[in-house]
Parts: sequence; C-alpha cells; structure tokens
Amino acid sequence: MKGPAMKTSTRTSSALGLAAAVMLALSGCGGMSGSGTTAAPTVTEQFPSASAATTEPAPSAPGTGSSSATPASILIKGFQYQGAGTVSPGAEITVTNEDIEAHTITADTGDAFDVNVQIGTTSFTAPTEPGTYPYHCNFHGNMKGTLTVK
Repeated sequence: MKGPAMKTSTRTSSALGLAAAVMLALSGCGGMSGSGTTAAPTVTEQFPSASAATTEPAPSAPGTGSSSATPASILIKGFQYQGAGTVSPGAEITVTNEDIEAHTITADTGDAFDVNVQIGTTSFTAPTEPGTYPYHCNFHGNMKGTLTVK
C-alpha cells in the first residue's frame, strides 16, 4: 500500500513542480516582450511623421503661392537643417524632425522666431519683415541655418 501511494505522491509533486517552473518561465517571458513592445512604437512613430510631412506641404502651397511651396518646409535630419532657404513674408513653414531628439529653430538675434521641434511635424509663421534671419538649435550648437524672407 505504501508503494503505490508514494508513486502517486511523487508524480503529483513532480507535476506541480513542472507547472510552477512553466509559470515562472512564462511570467519572465511576458516581462521581456512587454519591454520590447514598448521600444517598437517609438521607432514606428517616426515613420508616420515622415509620411505626414509629405502631405503637409500641399496645404501650405495655396496659402503662400506656388513659387514658395517647396521652400516653405524645413527638414531636420542627421542633426542638419535642410530646405526653406527663401520664403514669402508671413509664410507658414512646416518643420519635420526625423531625428531621434528634439531640436529648436531659434533666430540668432531678436525674437523673430523660436520654435521647439519635437520628433514629428510642426509649423511656424515666417517673419513678416523681409530680411535674412540666421538661426540655430539651442540644444545642438553645431546646427545652423539661414531663412531669407522676401
């Protein structure tokens, strides 16, 4: 009688031990995939921003005239400013930041413009006074550009 009862008890204990090990393994895996899933949306969010930038300049074109549609956007990529060399006074300028860090577009002198640019797309209004406006990024001193309003 002791023999069969001990075999059943040993089998039950083994089964419970195996079930506990599986539960621990699954709970450990769940934590890992949760943190992996958190990182993926951050990278994915950058790509819709790029496609949003493609659709943004079209609405700006009618407001600023077809001749300034192309320069009415600034692309920030690789810690460099690209585009928007010359714009009309008061033009709406679309800014797309494809870097993984925030930037600013800050006029070197005066208060003509000072725009915080998070990852994605934003816009600001060009100065209404014609002139040349050198600008920089407050966070990254090597980033410089020039906006000409005429």
